Amino acid sequence: MKKTAYILMILAAMAAVSCKGFLDVTPTNKVSADEVVSSPEGIQAFLANLYYRMPIEAFDFTCESKPCQDQGYRDGFHFNDGAPNNSGRYTWVLTDDCMGSEVCEIPGDNCYMWWDTAFELLHDLNEFTALIPGLTSVDETTRAELEGQSWFIRGQIYFALARRYGGLPIIEEVGDINDIESLRIPRETEVKTWDYVIDCFDKASKLLSDQDNGYHTMATRYTALAYKSRASLHAASLAKFWDRAPLTGEAVDKGMVGGFTPEDMNRWYQACLDCSKELIESGKFSLYMPNPASPEEATENYIHLFQKPEDALCESIFVKGFYKKGRKYGTNQDVWGQPAQTGGAWPHPGRMNPTLAFAENFETYDRPGESVKFVTYDGDQFDYDGYNGSRPYRKFDDPQEMFAGKDARLAAVTILPGSTWRNTKIVIQAGVVDMDGKIHMDRAADMKAQYMGWDGEIHYQFGAADNKFFSGYSTNLGNNTRTGFSFKKYMDPSFVSSGSVWNESTTDWIDIRFAEILLNYAEAYAESGLGDAGLARECLNRTRRRAGHTVDLDPTPENVQRERRAELAMENARNWDLVRRREYHQIFDGYRHGSLAPILDLRDGKYFFVREYVQYTANLMFKEKFYYRGIPGWNVSGLVKNPQQ
Repeated sequence: MKKTAYILMILAAMAAVSCKGFLDVTPTNKVSADEVVSSPEGIQAFLANLYYRMPIEAFDFTCESKPCQDQGYRDGFHFNDGAPNNSGRYTWVLTDDCMGSEVCEIPGDNCYMWWDTAFELLHDLNEFTALIPGLTSVDETTRAELEGQSWFIRGQIYFALARRYGGLPIIEEVGDINDIESLRIPRETEVKTWDYVIDCFDKASKLLSDQDNGYHTMATRYTALAYKSRASLHAASLAKFWDRAPLTGEAVDKGMVGGFTPEDMNRWYQACLDCSKELIESGKFSLYMPNPASPEEATENYIHLFQKPEDALCESIFVKGFYKKGRKYGTNQDVWGQPAQTGGAWPHPGRMNPTLAFAENFETYDRPGESVKFVTYDGDQFDYDGYNGSRPYRKFDDPQEMFAGKDARLAAVTILPGSTWRNTKIVIQAGVVDMDGKIHMDRAADMKAQYMGWDGEIHYQFGAADNKFFSGYSTNLGNNTRTGFSFKKYMDPSFVSSGSVWNESTTDWIDIRFAEILLNYAEAYAESGLGDAGLARECLNRTRRRAGHTVDLDPTPENVQRERRAELAMENARNWDLVRRREYHQIFDGYRHGSLAPILDLRDGKYFFVREYVQYTANLMFKEKFYYRGIPGWNVSGLVKNPQQ
């Protein structure tokens, strides 16, 4: 079924020979407009090309944008064209949920930019849209469907741009290159731009069919409603929380950035509530395995949802498929996340490290409604000042005991110290206390240094003398988690790297799913007071029950945000939640990532944990101007630049 469903992607690869000016007429290597629209196959190929280039932040997206040796300038999307050494730089490594073992950064001036290629895609979309009314090779129903697809793709383009740049030039027609002034289209206000994004998805929902292609890789009416839900919530949040990080300058004065009113906020929250409710009540989607018998079963269900999206079509609303290995097809997500012990021939595993703050966001089953911190010693003050030999640390025979009772999704998203992955016990150990009571936990220490233990055996600071047999803390090669947690979500347990070829992962990316729609409704209600309180409560608790919780919570802003962070972990939601709610600069104000460091006490053979800042990392600052990317070429185009650009 999966192979058949990916006909679209095969066509995309064929159509992607030229991503610029697909309809340009050149005798030898281009396709004329007449040839494209003369058959359903040609139309499908062109549409597939547009889909291939849509701004989906999947595994072939990198948040880093900087000069790149083989691509000139890295725009972020579709970065699987050769040998991409992005080191797992997905957006989640820029948040407080995750960090890279090699990089510890936040979204600054050069992150997740997208401009030139966006307007190239928009140009081709406008050409395609202009042809639809005159198509004679298809019937009226198909023309309406193509028009709906056009609005959907347009909505995706402008959504991706709006949350990066604010107000935008609204361009719906191909310009006349002989009339330069006609091409100088000014930026609209940010309010009108968000209205336009939402309207694009709304128009798409009214034109698209209810039926999909069997694998949710093509937009339907419900796909458009789902993205309308996401975009409306984003816009409403900007309106509500603008004052948390107000900016100044010409762009602000002219409303190209900001300029929101309470009426805008309520209009957008209501739009989110309306389309989310319509999708929920349609009965077209449901949570995958919503009633687990135990937390352990909940963990396995949640793991399977992302390892095998094709088995969870009830929940997946829109999927980006990766059906084939190799350049332009596969991705590298399995090698960047793999713990060092199971990295195989790949030389650079372990690049994505979930943080202590992420792990402590989760509830425990006996303390519902709380983000529960780990207690490392009696009277723990939850500070980050490292090891103190006078403290009565809690001791464990197995480091996994520290995580007993935590929400099932923590073990589904992360590899915990001492857990098993691919039939291998994952050793994540930060240090040892020797027989004389001295601590050894310097991350740059000699991994082969030997220490005699209580059992008369030789032990090592990181749990073994060779990088191939441990997965934590040593800075050698950058292949080890530095936080105490390794990565599991999306990982294919059967994946084996050749060690020399890029883009060998073929796990598909779920870009939007039913769980998000439930939480969008809950948040829109919690923040606005609009909507149905009973439905909002039910929406919040459906995802919690799927995780094994039995106590329902009220849809307060705090409960909703905790649940979003748990349920949508490492799906790019956290990054954009921090942007739209204007929380990045509040969190990253001299921020350092935390580590929960497992230590083996060689005097008794038991483990304890030390809470500390990740060693060799600097304080991180998010500047308020980072909420908007700089407008490229503003001094030539005449576009008003963004604040502090």
